[in-house]
Amino acid sequence: MARFTVLAALLAVASAFNGASPMVRSKVAASRVAPARIAMAESTKETVIGAACVGGFLGVYLFHEVSAGAVLACTLAYGATLNNQFGEVAKTTGDYASKAYAKTLELNEQYDVLPKVKGAADTVTTAASNLDKNYGLTAKVDEKLKLTEALDKVTSKIDDVKSSVTDKVADLKAKASE
Repeated sequence: MARFTVLAALLAVASAFNGASPMVRSKVAASRVAPARIAMAESTKETVIGAACVGGFLGVYLFHEVSAGAVLACTLAYGATLNNQFGEVAKTTGDYASKAYAKTLELNEQYDVLPKVKGAADTVTTAASNLDKNYGLTAKVDEKLKLTEALDKVTSKIDDVKSSVTDKVADLKAKASE
């Protein structure tokens, strides 16, 4: 997130120092450059939302940051409104996502999947908890692997480092205030 914010700030600062682009006075220079026309496509709301969802998911999955997910979501949502190759890819992605969501809702309405999955998950967690209480599985695993002792050692080392850093910072503050 910090990298993204710093990059956006640097781009804003750099764009502030750019002067206005000079007007093209030569008809020859103007005739060589054809303005790029961006044609907006007619996209359905479901397609744009589906493209945004896929972009957001990919951004978080690939970059492990919400800001990257937001940028990719906006990019694919905007892309779904364009009439170029990128727009076609974004529209196809959005169409598939909206169809998958619609089919999920249809299956849930038809078979009541969500309550059944919740009931199955509750049953499994209750059975696992009962097995652990009756047979002490986690205690046996902890006894064999000595996880609690290792965790205690790591916690004590972290506490030692914290206290030493706190002491050093306090010493530096004391020296700086003298």
